[in-house]
Amino acid sequence: MAIGFWINNKNCYGCKTCSIACKSEKQLNNGVLLREVTTVRQDEPKAFSFVSMACNHCEEPACLENCPVGAYVKAEDGTVIQDHDKCIGCQTCVSACPYGAPCYDETTSTTFKCDGCYDRRQRGEMPACVAACPGANLALDDMESLQSAHVADIVSDEASGTKPNFVITADPALTTEPDDAVIAELA
Repeated sequence: MAIGFWINNKNCYGCKTCSIACKSEKQLNNGVLLREVTTVRQDEPKAFSFVSMACNHCEEPACLENCPVGAYVKAEDGTVIQDHDKCIGCQTCVSACPYGAPCYDETTSTTFKCDGCYDRRQRGEMPACVAACPGANLALDDMESLQSAHVADIVSDEASGTKPNFVITADPALTTEPDDAVIAELA
């Protein structure tokens, strides 16, 4: 099973509520963000929009493959989970991830990564970012369900070799056919 995020770039207005909700839920220190809202700009036509990205829960996660202490596991539902008790703060996962998902915390000398609020989902709750988004522009589900439920302008690229899991409904003002530069900026 592959789990992933749907991101509605088309209607996101960059409020960063998702990022703040994640930070609050995980009680993260200053400078540590597991979900980042990025401004995407395009020159022709002059346009911009926002995209909210976190871990892509890759099919072949580089963080898991490269962690020297085995601090990462892949759950049965496809969620890539980090065991913070095992983390030694070497930052190998940070440099291995082509999407910059793991974030180093200088205060604790360890890394953190989105786990899709695995504990919340086990209680039947939505991830904090999904629940908090005022525009309902995020969802976390199995990839098959996401692709059938949402218009997908961009579906996981395989250029990184990790087979990330995400579906993006793109802002048509940015582009009708996303070029490589726009896809790279979104991912």
